[in-house]
Amino acid sequence: SSYFFSSKKKKSNSEVMKRGLILLGRQARYNLGKSFSSITYSGGQATEGQGGFYGSGGARVKTEGFEWNSKAVAQYEDIQSLNSVMSEVFALEEANAQINDPLNETVINNKATIKRLMTSPDTVALVDRLEMGGEPVWGLSQSERILVKEAREKIKTC
Repeated sequence: SSYFFSSKKKKSNSEVMKRGLILLGRQARYNLGKSFSSITYSGGQATEGQGGFYGSGGARVKTEGFEWNSKAVAQYEDIQSLNSVMSEVFALEEANAQINDPLNETVINNKATIKRLMTSPDTVALVDRLEMGGEPVWGLSQSERILVKEAREKIKTC
């Protein structure tokens, strides 16, 4: 009779869990002795130019050389510069949010400063270096990737 479904006496949850762990351990030890192959045979006769093992004969080998593009990786200085610019922009936006009057002189000046910061040639070049193909480059954390995307969006809207 099965241990789990025995009608003799009701087992406690801890006893059932312990028994389950023992059974899992036995299964794991059993599976350790087995080997699994990831090589697949596609059929046909390799002598006649068909079939063979997947990847055999250099089918997956890159025949032409490739060139490393150093622009695909973010530079630390660029990240620091973008953090500095965006911190200033966020501070100005926060100040504008505190003032409820959109025609207030301070709000107008802050908006002009944001536009000047985001459309300056240095900022545009900085964001261009941190993007490749419309996406943030490698080496950025998730928050840095979001920051690059926010910067690009602000450049577009200014």
